[in-house]
Amino acid sequence: MTMHHTNIAGLVRMGRDERGASFMTVMILTLMTGVLGVAALTMTGLENSMAGAVRMVEEGTHAAESCVGTAVRVINMTLDDTAMPATLIAPQGPVPALNAAFLSQEINGALRNNPDVAIGAGNAPNLTMNVNNYIINGDIDFLYSKQRMGDDLTGGEPAFDQFYRVDCTAANAATGSASRVIVTFDCLQKTGEGCKGRGGV
Repeated sequence: MTMHHTNIAGLVRMGRDERGASFMTVMILTLMTGVLGVAALTMTGLENSMAGAVRMVEEGTHAAESCVGTAVRVINMTLDDTAMPATLIAPQGPVPALNAAFLSQEINGALRNNPDVAIGAGNAPNLTMNVNNYIINGDIDFLYSKQRMGDDLTGGEPAFDQFYRVDCTAANAATGSASRVIVTFDCLQKTGEGCKGRGGV
């Protein structure tokens, strides 16, 4: 009977011995905290890279949109003067010298729906610009013209709406990113009337 009593006392002593349990609890908590820290660092790095990618896309889009604004200025000045002004031709302006006469004919409607392109095979950009780290190539295409509705033919020369397609691509060689903006404009062929963007034309 005493032997049985001794075994029960040994079991009670073993149940009360918790020296290893606290060590294991601390180790598990340390491991869990480390895993959470690594996950937080990974998420922060991912968020930073996503924000950088969004910023690059926005910069490229802004650069391409600056080309669109320049294209509208070229169209307006060429329509006003019926020839390409010298201030628009390189090296002072964005229009390459070899393409100036061709672009002037295209804006004035002598060349319609011309298949020239700003980038790719056989490219002959109508506009070339550098904005920050972006090289921008633009193409202006005359699409068609139509007489303005409600225009009085007896009062002189009729007014025509001329439609243009402006295609601008901004490329950053350092990052390999590129952004493209394509806009259609309706320009009134009267001095000072200007152009306005059109959707769905």
